[in-house]
Amino acid sequence: MSRGSPRRQPPGQGQPPPGGQLPPPQQASAAAQRIGGYYGASQPHPPQPYAAASSQQQPQQQQQYPYAARNYPQHVQQPTQQPPPQQQPPLPQQPQPFPYYHQGQTQRGPTHAPPSSQIPQQQQQQQQTSPYRTGPAHLQPSPIRNPYPSMPGGILPTAAATGGIGGMGGMEIPPAYIQPRVGRLPKDRPIVKLSVSLIDTYKEINRVYYREREARRAARQAAAQQQQQQQQASASASASASQPPSQQGPGTQNNGWDDDNFDYILTPNETIQNRYVLQKRIGKGSFGQVVQALDKKTNKEVAIKIIKSKKPFLMQARTEIELLTLLNDNDREDQHNIVRLLTHFMHRNHQCLVFEMLSLNLYELLKNTHFAGVSLNLIRKFAKQILKALSYLSRPDIDVIHCDLKPENILLRHPKRSGIKVIDFGSSCNSSRRMYSYIQSRFYRSPEVMLGLPYSVAIDMWSLGCILVEMHTGEPLFSGTDQFDQMQKIVSILGMVPSNMLDKTDDQHRIHFFEQRQGTWTIKQTADGAPLPPSATPITPSSDPIASLKFVVSKEASQKKAFSQEDSIQTARAYDRFVDLIHRMLAYNPRERITPGQALEHPFITNQDLG
Repeated sequence: MSRGSPRRQPPGQGQPPPGGQLPPPQQASAAAQRIGGYYGASQPHPPQPYAAASSQQQPQQQQQYPYAARNYPQHVQQPTQQPPPQQQPPLPQQPQPFPYYHQGQTQRGPTHAPPSSQIPQQQQQQQQTSPYRTGPAHLQPSPIRNPYPSMPGGILPTAAATGGIGGMGGMEIPPAYIQPRVGRLPKDRPIVKLSVSLIDTYKEINRVYYREREARRAARQAAAQQQQQQQQASASASASASQPPSQQGPGTQNNGWDDDNFDYILTPNETIQNRYVLQKRIGKGSFGQVVQALDKKTNKEVAIKIIKSKKPFLMQARTEIELLTLLNDNDREDQHNIVRLLTHFMHRNHQCLVFEMLSLNLYELLKNTHFAGVSLNLIRKFAKQILKALSYLSRPDIDVIHCDLKPENILLRHPKRSGIKVIDFGSSCNSSRRMYSYIQSRFYRSPEVMLGLPYSVAIDMWSLGCILVEMHTGEPLFSGTDQFDQMQKIVSILGMVPSNMLDKTDDQHRIHFFEQRQGTWTIKQTADGAPLPPSATPITPSSDPIASLKFVVSKEASQKKAFSQEDSIQTARAYDRFVDLIHRMLAYNPRERITPGQALEHPFITNQDLG
């Protein structure tokens, strides 16, 4: 050939046989078929009988070659004579499989040429000295045009091997020379991503950004949750160090220990703190539950208040512990009728308060009388003890407002004795640290609280006046169905709220209960201001509160007949004393309301005649 560098032969191969003799035509035909298979020719070259290459030339024949061959010079494209097949360079013997060769690809030819030992020496010599290097098998492209420099010269990849290179259809190369594709796919090129696929690029950027941000957020949450769990576990372990290990409970909250309302699920005869054996539940409220338990250390029964495991209730319980500690420390002799807090601890994320065991509350006592009420004599004993407790709470060095005084929170010390104690300081506060604006149970709620005005220890005195009437009559004095109805019932017995209080009340609270008629404030007939139905009775403020109170107390008490005829205190004079005390306790203006110290000197309490 006039172009291209000589083809390098593998060591030990491509030597002409001695004498320059050619193989028989059959052997040449087989070799031509094998070589043609490598280049993907549609038909192998037919065997041509001829003598030595230098003795006689065959007529020139026009042959059709693949597209790759047509791209080369004319003298290379059209050989003048069929080249001897033996002039083809032998392929490497048994090449190693290329690692990128697909296992499912079909091989269209032999993977190696016969070893040189099987080729006659004369044939090898003829291959070396032959001037014929033409034909498709001898095409050797320029190094500049060859895109596969690692492949032997003249061997071009096929469309199947190169993914469809134009003009090379039908040509195939041995798997050992297939090169891996290292370039980008068309859809991955930057020019494509920033033009026709720009929207998809932005979408992918958003997906990656939000995926990473979500991963960071989840990691932060997991770290915070793990830290919180470690803190809770540390607190629980320090508080329950002496408690034996136990299995997880069957509940739905608090790791299975609580029910849906975050109340602790009780187990019969369960022992907590290695000391208290839980026996039965004796009370339940919004705060949690109260359980009767046996203290194995003292062999006495105690009442354990188990607070719900939610944070607001736990914070409220800590306030109760602080106030009870203050009250008990200043009452070492237990003379002021305040419940005793024995100890407190944490159990499975529940704050537990251990109290002395008491008996029935006053509401349960009323139930035992079938709501007939108790005598004025017993009312006096109860009132004296409660007033002593309120007097202690109102001391300047104590200054505690109970905020939830009601029959359920006043307990008998013993079921057959009249001694009582005040319990449940979960809603209590100091006068200087009023934490809530909506306090007290509705039946015992003072008017200043209902009107949103500042409150003090005087609200407990209002509650006590309502309690004493209820304990005698068996029914609440003001049993409103809601806030508006409660105010209507108060006004119907005690008269209209003083104007000086209404002037201090903001419009939101004032117009909820009252309206102005001809420049004067009066109680509204309906909450929404609609006209009163014809069948309804209008609410009229009482013009004589004392008469109204006396009517309620004496009439209902005489109908119930809750007292014996021999009880000397149940006389008209005794009722006058009782009604006078209640009227002083239920004064609208908290500054005009009787104080606990003054009430302890009242003739009804001292059982003396009115002055």
